[in-house]
Amino acid sequence: MSTSQTPFPDLPNIGIKFPHSPITIAALEYTKQHTTEATYNHCIRSAYWALILAKKSPNFSSLLSPSPSASSETVVLATILHDMGWATTKELTSKDKRFEVDGANLAYEFVGRYVAEGGEGAQDWAGDRGEHGHGHRRRSSIVWDAIALHCTGTIALHHPSPEVALAHLAIMTDFLGPRFPPGDGAVIAVDEYGTVVRQFPMSGFGSGGLKEIMCGLCREKPATTYNNFVGVFGARYGVDTKGGGKEEFQRAMEKEDTVSILLDGLDYLEGLLREDA
Repeated sequence: MSTSQTPFPDLPNIGIKFPHSPITIAALEYTKQHTTEATYNHCIRSAYWALILAKKSPNFSSLLSPSPSASSETVVLATILHDMGWATTKELTSKDKRFEVDGANLAYEFVGRYVAEGGEGAQDWAGDRGEHGHGHRRRSSIVWDAIALHCTGTIALHHPSPEVALAHLAIMTDFLGPRFPPGDGAVIAVDEYGTVVRQFPMSGFGSGGLKEIMCGLCREKPATTYNNFVGVFGARYGVDTKGGGKEEFQRAMEKEDTVSILLDGLDYLEGLLREDA
């Protein structure tokens, strides 16, 4: 595919040849339709970080060969769609699921539609039997897992499919740049970082923008945030980024504290058993 036909330019000065494919271009069009510019640029940058990390890590370099490979396309698709849970088209998202799960579901449905409608290259998904013989569902399931777990490194990094770990690392890289990984840094060179960000600017994706998104989730569907990192935003900054509703949110979060729920449940059961003894 000619680079003039794709929104994903090659970056020869840092050695990146993007694995262009019709389904990833369609995925970006879908993401652009339903998210802000700050969000979809974050998603695109994440795809580039995935390619850079894969080149530098022996754990992931096999995902790029042959180029383009099914694995690299899967990672790119996952990163491009990973924040559909932040969609501005609210009819797409749920009231009762974490944003990562919304994003994973929307991506899974996107692939299913693409295959059903016979999009260009759909046979590469529909006909792929995968190592476990589950057809396009295997690749779709990897995309689902990569998106659902992209904020949960303690699981994603140990997933049996390396695409899931790579997607997580790439997405995290967009928050840290040359400081990635924390404490070590230097995996992404400053010139690599600058090259990607010049193509897909960070505008609107600073700490203020992230607070707006996360505090908005705490306000709009708080029950999905209490037991994960999103709830920390509500407890720290309130539901409006300025402290509004913070105390109420903290009280509600404490009621849903998993440790308390488990220990209280076991105390109750122990008491019940003593009464029966």
